[in-house]
Amino acid sequence: MEELLKLKDKLEKMTSAELYEYVKENYPEKPDAGLGKKKLVIRRILNLEREKMNK
Repeated sequence: MEELLKLKDKLEKMTSAELYEYVKENYPEKPDAGLGKKKLVIRRILNLEREKMNK
């Protein structure tokens, strides 16, 4: 959980363009996750990370 909070803080400091690039690099299977409002993109990234942790 602490890791997700650190990631959230890191993502909130990024610009929208940086978030889009982050998604392209780290989640190539979900390229559309980087599109939309900044808060939605951050939520999608955190959800993808939670899914990885639960596997």
